[in-house]
Amino acid sequence: MTQVDERLWRVKREEAYRRFLSDLEIGYVDRDIKHIIELIFSKKRIFSTSSCSGRITIVDALYPWQRDEATVIFKKHEPVDVAEIEGILKNQKALYRLWMIVSGPILHINALNLDVAATVLTVARNAGFKHSGIISIGSNGIVVEIVSGIWVPFLLKDEDDVVVKDLSKVVKLANTMLLEGKQRLEKLFKFLRDADI
Repeated sequence: MTQVDERLWRVKREEAYRRFLSDLEIGYVDRDIKHIIELIFSKKRIFSTSSCSGRITIVDALYPWQRDEATVIFKKHEPVDVAEIEGILKNQKALYRLWMIVSGPILHINALNLDVAATVLTVARNAGFKHSGIISIGSNGIVVEIVSGIWVPFLLKDEDDVVVKDLSKVVKLANTMLLEGKQRLEKLFKFLRDADI
């Protein structure tokens, strides 16, 4: 198995921290996850490489799971209101289909060694992030992907035809799921805070 090069890992950690501070300064950091990233960087044997507190997006794609062929029309890390979604449906011509996708929190944490990665994974799963796992092992660290499992698409528009019948109900449900993910994130914060990592 590949051994983590601690010197390289520390260089990568420093680079990630500088990037986080820069993103923070320009307002690029998702504000609902800022405190968790700061907590992760306060631990000595892990660091964050990317993260999202959860979001609602609207994409133009044949199917909601497509990435390369999809165009992101709208993205927000906070609850949405009916008027802003109605405006998109009214003004945005769909090349394929417009999907509103609710995605829960996702974090990538780079661990110094396998024991630390296993501890992070245990913490994440105990906090309710059951779909988490180790996604890469290399000389620059062991990356744990922490995933909430929240991912729900709603079909809004098929080419020119608006197919959603009760937009207010869909928006309410999407917002409820988004906030559920953010509540799970707060539980994860408490579990990480108390963990010896």
